[in-house]
Amino acid sequence: MNQYLEALQESIINADTIWIFENLLTYAVEVGASDIHIEPYESYCRIRLRIDGILKEIAQYPKNIHDSIIAKFKIESWQMRPDEKRLPQDARVSTVTLTNKEIDLRANTLPTVWWEKLVMRIVDKSKKIPPLDVLWIEWINKEILYRNINLPNGIILTTWPTGSWKSTTLYACLNYLNKPEVNITTYEDPVENKMDGINQSQVRADIWYTFAQWLRAALRQDPDIIMVWEIRDWETLETAMEAAMTWHLVFSTIHTNSAAETITRVLNMGAKPYMISGTFNLVMAQRLARKICPHCMIKYNAKEEEPELYKAAVEAIGSMKKDDLAKELKLRGITAQQWEDFKNWYLYKGKWCDKCEWTGYKGRIWLYEMMEYTDDIKNMLLQGKTAFEIEKYALRNWMLNLERDWIFKVIKWLTTLQEVYRLTKHKDYRN
Repeated sequence: MNQYLEALQESIINADTIWIFENLLTYAVEVGASDIHIEPYESYCRIRLRIDGILKEIAQYPKNIHDSIIAKFKIESWQMRPDEKRLPQDARVSTVTLTNKEIDLRANTLPTVWWEKLVMRIVDKSKKIPPLDVLWIEWINKEILYRNINLPNGIILTTWPTGSWKSTTLYACLNYLNKPEVNITTYEDPVENKMDGINQSQVRADIWYTFAQWLRAALRQDPDIIMVWEIRDWETLETAMEAAMTWHLVFSTIHTNSAAETITRVLNMGAKPYMISGTFNLVMAQRLARKICPHCMIKYNAKEEEPELYKAAVEAIGSMKKDDLAKELKLRGITAQQWEDFKNWYLYKGKWCDKCEWTGYKGRIWLYEMMEYTDDIKNMLLQGKTAFEIEKYALRNWMLNLERDWIFKVIKWLTTLQEVYRLTKHKDYRN
């Protein structure tokens, strides 16, 4: 991998824009970057990669070659105007890296006070869809997910910010359900992974191929399962609910901060409580957390280094019912030694090494929060209870939110408390 980084530095010295892009894309894919940022400033320009969710600067270059770098990409994309620098532009490009990996780039230029900034989201086509059983969905969450995706109808949503791999979870669910006796139809923007046995349709805004048009056509295709890329407005939500009511299983994504907050979002879109309770099966919130580097992992005393974070973690899982806690520990495979270490304030972290590029983390794991729409939850909706009250009830009884799921992974020496509370808020678990 370092050879491509060194080649990138040499291309910058030689002001060779063609090889700047070739080496940059190859290096980014090889280190597992999700995004590339090419940014201009007053006295210099820089290139950053988002690796394991964190931006890292890998190169700087003189501002006199910035225009040619941006112009080169615009010309290659065939979708951007090289002479237009005042307005944002979008492009989707398919290309091949120097290591023969096929990738898609979703690119956007943004005018700034120091010229245009270019950001490219990388979709590595060589990566296969992982099976559901390797997505770190454990014990109660796993039971809930499999129970709901095997239902004949209803709505299943994944939620959380861009870059949390919601689409990967959806694809894994569809792959699990993909059988000769089942007809699956999807409407995607864009089609990130082409799957045999599934009828995938691409959004075409340029010819007004809308969701409503697709759904009318899709329902004439005798589907059993429908996947809509994202619910953004009332029209999409309403038609998804109608499809669920007419005996279809509907998958989609929505942008909210937690599984419970999805209730508030869809109510604000115009849904009535009886419509939600009649169609919703499950809402999954998910995030990606950085894993502790296995090459430099060390034990430390949380009492000395981060007592407040440790106390928050103890409260989060200590508020669980004793039987539920015991089952989680057992069925997640948490050893007696790991549990004993945690009770005695001993946790693990990365010390930093060249294998993790001096970050202490290498790779990522999924974290999940499953809000199942049980009869109790549906009754609370019909009674006009708020999302906050519903979440409180679920947490007292059966639900593992992201914080709890994360802490169990801390106990298993997979991630750190700092990573937990960098991305989640500590909940108030008092009744």
